[in-house]
This record gives sequence, structure tokens and C-alpha cells, in this order.
Amino acid sequence: MRSKDFEQLPIRSFAGKDRKGEVELFSIEKLMAPQVDGKAHIEAHRHDYYHIMYIKNGIGAHTIDFKQYEIKPQSLFFVSPSQVHSLTVSTDVDGYVVTFTPEFYALDSTLQRLLDYPFFHSMNNEPVVYLSHDFAPLQQLVNDMLTEYNAAQKGANTVLRALLEVFLVRIARVYSSKEREDQPSHLSFQLRKLESLIDIHFKEIKKLNDYAELMHISPKHLNTLCKTGLNKTVTNLIHERTLLEAKRLLLFTDNSVTEIAFDLGFSDKSYFMRFFKKQVGITAESYRMQEDLP
Repeated sequence: MRSKDFEQLPIRSFAGKDRKGEVELFSIEKLMAPQVDGKAHIEAHRHDYYHIMYIKNGIGAHTIDFKQYEIKPQSLFFVSPSQVHSLTVSTDVDGYVVTFTPEFYALDSTLQRLLDYPFFHSMNNEPVVYLSHDFAPLQQLVNDMLTEYNAAQKGANTVLRALLEVFLVRIARVYSSKEREDQPSHLSFQLRKLESLIDIHFKEIKKLNDYAELMHISPKHLNTLCKTGLNKTVTNLIHERTLLEAKRLLLFTDNSVTEIAFDLGFSDKSYFMRFFKKQVGITAESYRMQEDLP
């Protein structure tokens, strides 16, 4: 695929989606694909969220980052943000698609980092698990997530986050690591490196130029990598990581808003308050008072 084609590839997002008046950061639904010439096909696209596809029955092919994997009954596929994927499956396919944003999963800082799972952001491991036996517990977890999601009761996000964590841990237990024959792409490597640097330094380093210097590339090139891979700027990524930490501190600590502002590297409380309201749409105090948070 040529660079120009890649840049024009659609990036699907949760942005603008809502369920019962709330911003949606997690979903689970039956796998549905348009049918063409007796086969179900989904064109190549990217996401800014995580995507797990569980195939109960059906056969076909799933292409992720230009490498093709066989689709067969009882298979799981994992697509990380910015990865390109497409698939063609038999019309009798039966399965589910679980999608969630990094923010949804990582809001509870006690959970594992998504990067710790070998099937996400993988440089050396294939993004697929073929279940040969004992898949009943995973099927039950999928059913539980679907039931909880559709019920949409108070506290649903908390329950869904816990079920998702158990689901990922159990998949990791049965995951069989295999080395990829091809080398990781330059784009994926650089984005993973940048994400890691932001995760470490976001409180004290806020500028594009500083991250570009740490990565030994020009600021313009670094921003181009982000726009190409994620349709975001470096500043967007820094803001997202800062906002995530702000939400964690508001939810899971008794720190005052002033303390949180200074902990996150803001020069004063008012600057943090303006930043938070612009990003979330409500004040930090109002966010802290909500009963069921995304």
C-alpha cells in the first residue's frame, strides 16, 4: 500500500458516539459485515481504540498491518490503535467485536498496562490466538459483557472494566507466543516509543520539541508520524495522557484540585481548571461528583 493511500485510510473513532446520552468508551456487539459475492467483507481501516474480534464459527482471512492471518472457529484477533486491518469471512460467520478506548481500560490504575499484553502493540508476537480447547470460560465472559452492556444499569462501566480485565488476563494465559518473520514497521516502532516517553515524562515535559529531541528526530517529522498513524498531534497525545492522570487522581485520591494541578505540572489551579473543562466539558469538581464515570 502506498504512503498516500495509507494517509487517506479511514480512522474509526468513538468520538461523537453516545449511548443513552453518555459518551461511549466501550462496546460489544455481534460481528456484522457487508456481504459481497457470497462473502462478508470489511474494507481496510484503522481505529483510535482497541479492537478484539472473537470468531465462534466461520472461516476466512484477516489482514492486520499488511500480514494475513487465517480466520477459523474459536479464534481471537487483537487490533491496536493505528493498525490497519481488513477481513473477508464466510457468510455463516458467528462472533463478537469488543472495542474500547485506552482511557476506558486504564482509568483504574491498578489494572495491568495494555502494553504488557503480548497481543497488543506487538513487535514480535502475532495478534491472534487460536483456541483449541477450554474456551467455555472465555465464551462465558463474552456473554457476561454483552449482558452487562445491553442492560446499561448504574455502575455498568465499573463492571465492564472488571470483566474486560479478567477476559484479557485469561487470554494472556493461553496465548502462544510466535516470532513474526517480518521486522516491525518504522511507524509502529516510533509511535510505541513516543507513547512510552509520554507516559514517563508527561508531567514535566509538555512540548513537541522536547519529545522530538528525545527521539532524535525533527519536530515536524514527529508530528507527521503522529498524524499519519493516529490522526493526532503530539500535543493531543500529551493532553490525553495528562487528562487520563487527572481523572485517575480525581476518582481515586482525596487530593484537592490545587494539589492535582501542581502534581500534573500546571503552573496554577485556574490553568488546570480551564484545561480540564475544555477537554471534558465539565469542571473537575463536577466530574469528581459523578456516580458512574466512563
